[in-house]
Amino acid sequence: MRIYPEQLSSHIQKKLPSCCLIFGDEPLLSIEAFEQIQSHAKNQGFLERFSYSLDGSFDKDQIFSQFNTLSLFSEKQIIELTLSKTTKENTDFIREITPLLNTDILLVLKGPKLNSQQLKSVWFNKLEQQGLFISTNALLPQRFPQWLFQRLKFVGLTANSEVIDFLVLHFEGNLLAAKQEIEKLSILFPKQHLHLAQVEQSITTHNHFSLFQWVDSLLAGDKARNARIIKQLHAEGTELLLLSATISSEIQKLLSYAYQLKKQPLTTLLAQQKPKLWPAKQTLLTNALTRLNTKQLENMLIQCAQLEVSVKVENKSDTWLQLDAICYQFLK
Repeated sequence: MRIYPEQLSSHIQKKLPSCCLIFGDEPLLSIEAFEQIQSHAKNQGFLERFSYSLDGSFDKDQIFSQFNTLSLFSEKQIIELTLSKTTKENTDFIREITPLLNTDILLVLKGPKLNSQQLKSVWFNKLEQQGLFISTNALLPQRFPQWLFQRLKFVGLTANSEVIDFLVLHFEGNLLAAKQEIEKLSILFPKQHLHLAQVEQSITTHNHFSLFQWVDSLLAGDKARNARIIKQLHAEGTELLLLSATISSEIQKLLSYAYQLKKQPLTTLLAQQKPKLWPAKQTLLTNALTRLNTKQLENMLIQCAQLEVSVKVENKSDTWLQLDAICYQFLK
């Protein structure tokens, strides 16, 4: 069963599964999910924990022995397996140990965000059917306000939408900093309803955005969010060539889709993509292709090439303005 981290507590309270899969690209959510599982499992008698990495060369025999040496007098065990990427060797091994799961073992498998093909793989589906898959991916923008509200409530604080919007503005993309700031607020203003003036005096800005979030803001046509992300990426010293290459790649994909629209509907086209596109990504692409036509995309691609020449060859001083101009084509 696939769940979000905020649903984990209610599920493991009902019944502790034989395995938990924690995969995603948000470290804080992954860490907290494992801590929550470990704490609950300890209360259920799982007092021993064994951790192994499935990267590179790993000792299969030692791990197998943990599954096969149980006795009537053994403690229940948490077996934690971590992989930074999926390979044929480690996924074959996972398939081998899956039949060995039993009520005295809690298997926790952890790793980075999986793509659609990995989520459909045999090894993953068999484990998901027996347990819980906690998706710990970075929060979508529309989920972040609710996450903040729940965090405040957890530490005994309440706040109106004005405070939540202020926190979103200063902490989007950096859950760890948001958590730390909320803990600080709970110390400064215990069990209180927060007012904007209080929060403004306390807050230190800790935004952190990825290139993926920047691209999503462009596809969505969100001017304010794009300006905020670009400003932060610039302040962090992100290479302009990296941004140029990223936006150029996305425009090329959009242009390819735009050419194919003459042959089939957009919904059909996006549904047929390999690897399969996430529903949220399909929505963003649909939004962008509704706003932008083939001629506009071709012009934007030319502008990207001109920007690359300006950076690499001409060493112009207005290159960030050139990038802003390309972004504006996405957003107007």
